[in-house]
Amino acid sequence: MNRFPKSSDSEWGNWTWPILMIILIISSLFSYSLKNLSSSFLLYLPTSIGIVMVHWFGVRVVPLAFLNSIFTLILWQAPGGWEKVFLLSTREPLVVFVSWLLSKRHDYGSKGVSDSTSFIRFTLLGIFIPNLINPLYTYHYSFIDGNIERVTLLWLSDFITMFLVSIPLLHFFRPTPHGKIFKLQLEDHGEVHLANGKLIGSKELMATTMLFVGLSYLVDFDKYWFLYGIVASMVAVRNGFPTVILTNLVIFVLNYILPLLKLGSLKHGSIVTSQLLSVHLGMGTMFFAASLIGRAISCQRKTESKLIEQKNQVEKTNEKLSKANHEMDRFVYSVSHDISSPLKSIKGLIAISRLESEKENPSYLNHIEASVQKLEDFVGEVLDHSRTNRKEVQLEDVNLKELTEDITENLKYLENFNTIRFTTELTDQSFQTDKFLIKAALGNLLSNAIKYQRKRTDQIQEIKIKSWPNGGNMHIRISDNGEGIDTPYQDKIFEMFYRGTTNSTGSGLGLFIAKEAVEKLKGKIEFTTEYGVGSEFTISIPV
Repeated sequence: MNRFPKSSDSEWGNWTWPILMIILIISSLFSYSLKNLSSSFLLYLPTSIGIVMVHWFGVRVVPLAFLNSIFTLILWQAPGGWEKVFLLSTREPLVVFVSWLLSKRHDYGSKGVSDSTSFIRFTLLGIFIPNLINPLYTYHYSFIDGNIERVTLLWLSDFITMFLVSIPLLHFFRPTPHGKIFKLQLEDHGEVHLANGKLIGSKELMATTMLFVGLSYLVDFDKYWFLYGIVASMVAVRNGFPTVILTNLVIFVLNYILPLLKLGSLKHGSIVTSQLLSVHLGMGTMFFAASLIGRAISCQRKTESKLIEQKNQVEKTNEKLSKANHEMDRFVYSVSHDISSPLKSIKGLIAISRLESEKENPSYLNHIEASVQKLEDFVGEVLDHSRTNRKEVQLEDVNLKELTEDITENLKYLENFNTIRFTTELTDQSFQTDKFLIKAALGNLLSNAIKYQRKRTDQIQEIKIKSWPNGGNMHIRISDNGEGIDTPYQDKIFEMFYRGTTNSTGSGLGLFIAKEAVEKLKGKIEFTTEYGVGSEFTISIPV
């Protein structure tokens, strides 16, 4: 894998690289035009521009930075031979390369500083650490003559320049291929930068700019520099990251660039841009802190916007689901009604046929009745599932004894019901729960216990119902001495339409509905079984 990916000429156009070189040279000429001002050494733009370009276009910008650095040293008539010029020329491309190398994984050129983490990471890896190279060159090879305070002042000024130039450019702009012409395209990078075609907080930015202009004439920057920081922090809290980085840029222009331009036409200029180390340290900290506050505010607003959008989508989805559920309920009810009506008619006809032929009772009538009953049971289970699935839990007083009696009364039609002995041991018979759901769960468990009794004459068929409270839960156990469930089937008995034995006559919905109802009540259902001996199902629900 190529460690240093390159952008092809066909991608960016043949004129891209000469244009980049021209931009670097123009920034060098600008710095050179201020050479007669004693404070102009605090403003060096080519490195800042180079950092932006290397993140936009990749490592191919580094040789351009090297060539521009040679051009700058020749322009400034740097003392020493070609060997020293060559050595000093490595400073600018080295800073640019280190910035690219340390932060190339995060692709700031296409993603920008889109969140707080990427902003802090780029400030540290893309600007702060690469800028540490500058004082090494400054201390050994510049006109500072080993003055540590002066070296530190230069390092801070370089950091401020890199920070205030690169952050807005990387955040707002992206290079895009456009034929053979280099073009910058403004994007919003997933944030709400614009409202009605204008930058959010643009009016406040204009008012803040006018305030800063007034401050620059009314107060001494060296004494009252912190006022700018206070205002910038307020802008960050109110309008977020895009506005505050532009506000910082306004402060930079007013207090670093315009004073130099104004003095450039004077014959006897004096220092206007502060050269106090404490001021630069304070301003650098202020620029970073205000930007970080703005970045956090923008991230918070972006998250809130996404949450609101997701909430609206969820509400729309819920509305559609509610409508679909309502339509499904109507469909299930309509279909079950349309099926149940003819089934009841068939059962009535069977009963009449038996009355008309009391002496002759054809066996096929029994088969028809059994099939009709099976189909009617299935329709009932489908309805139970539909109601259980849609049911909202409503707590009410439930008497367990009355409930079990009601359930067993409804199950009297099942085969062999009269041969089964029911025993109950109910403690705390009354408790609060959803009556429909607990009835659906117990009804299906008792129905299965009745259906799957063993057909043996030497055994008394028995079903036991036991309940007891414990730990804030009501436990209800239904035990039988029926067929039991064979081991291969035990892991699947709660699945929809799964039948636990080869002799099963049910639809496979009973235990599925029971488990669904118990889970709606925030309870659990457990079982133990032994094939040929019987089964024991225990429901535990909070009360």
